[in-house]
Amino acid sequence: MDNNPATGNPELPYDLGEVDHDDAEEVREQTVGIRASLSAVFSWGNYRAYLATAWVFNAFAYLSTFLNLYLWYIIPSFIVIGAIGTVTSLIAAISRFFGGYVGDTVNRKTLAVVSMFLMAIYHLMIGVFVDPIFIFIALVIISSMEITKGGSTAYIMDNIPREHSGLALSLFTAGRVLSIITLVIFAFLYPFIQFEAYRLIHLVGGACLFVSTLARAIYLEGSPQKQRGAGTKLWRTFIEDNTRAFRVLLTIIPGMMVVCILDAISDSFFKLGALIYMNDVLQIDVQSIAIMMIVTLVIQVPLLLKVGRLSDRKGVKSTALMVYAVMPISATFLILAYWFPDWAPIAFSESANLIIPGLGVVFKTSFLAVVLKYVNDTLWYTVMLVLIRKRLPSQDTSKILSMFWFVIFLASSIGPLIGGLISETTNILYLFVGVLVLNVLILGSIARYDLTSQARQIQDETTLM
Repeated sequence: MDNNPATGNPELPYDLGEVDHDDAEEVREQTVGIRASLSAVFSWGNYRAYLATAWVFNAFAYLSTFLNLYLWYIIPSFIVIGAIGTVTSLIAAISRFFGGYVGDTVNRKTLAVVSMFLMAIYHLMIGVFVDPIFIFIALVIISSMEITKGGSTAYIMDNIPREHSGLALSLFTAGRVLSIITLVIFAFLYPFIQFEAYRLIHLVGGACLFVSTLARAIYLEGSPQKQRGAGTKLWRTFIEDNTRAFRVLLTIIPGMMVVCILDAISDSFFKLGALIYMNDVLQIDVQSIAIMMIVTLVIQVPLLLKVGRLSDRKGVKSTALMVYAVMPISATFLILAYWFPDWAPIAFSESANLIIPGLGVVFKTSFLAVVLKYVNDTLWYTVMLVLIRKRLPSQDTSKILSMFWFVIFLASSIGPLIGGLISETTNILYLFVGVLVLNVLILGSIARYDLTSQARQIQDETTLM
């Protein structure tokens, strides 16, 4: 019997050739849709310049995941590392609080340039100094950058099309794929010079970020903001504006605020101790952890673009529920890794290590936990940004964003110190039990409650005049 679909065999219940044609047509329509979205997003010259410089930063961004492990080698104390995390988070929260007003009154191009400059200083200091005091100063500098970051972020968010905001914002985070290069270099150098490799890459990063600072200063267009009315007092304007911004948040995204606060505490617990736990307790070497992060990035980037488009087409709540459902699984794997370190026979790990040193880590239970966590963290961050972009009014964006992050940073600042006390005085496993409990509460909240208010956006933004 002739089963060739091209003949249109009448014995077949349908014409397979026609189905193939329809599928091809659907693919063509999707391709055209993506091209149209990209064309709309890249039509603004500032977006291209901002995206390019942001990708330079993203090339070194994933090194920050090793910060607590680096500090552990210098100061092996959970309480001290936790205290450093709490202090720097508080500084970041206070900076964000004042940064909202700065971002809506100062030229946002200037803020975008200063933000990149402070990043460059931070990377250079981490690369040059090993003294804990200077490292702490570097962390204070990068935390203080939050005073300019709100306006810098608002600079780009105010100028991307709302209907393509998911794709546009996911492109920024997708730039983290460039971190694969720095992580590969780190994994290669670590067996020879240990954490000197970490410092060396930060030095290179600092130099590249200085170049990006100059590029922003030259190529970005100015974005002057409205000034205070004549005769008004600065302190009164500041209080009134931030009060309105906080009221907008509570009115438009009340559910999202609660979820993000709980997630910030959970996240601070996980990031405080996860890599230290794997290295110190589970005896996974730093080179293997670097390979773990490389795999995470490889998985992350295509998912980021998918999530950005999905949130534009399917809605934020369903996307958020789908993304966050993985978080409790991640915490469970990390706990189980204490008793079941491998999810496959040990021979698999040994064979993989013969191919590429450290590759055997993919057969560790903790590998599943960390990859799920870090992939979904980035996806979750994208979902949050998309929700904010779609729901918040276009005026006073920086103040509203800064108030949002002020609340989140304030909540997360309690996490590192509490987590350090838990890890130091009991067993580090209790830290991850806390993560699991918080993740389950968050997932239940997303499923049961609306993330945003059904009310109109504060009378279509008129109250923010």
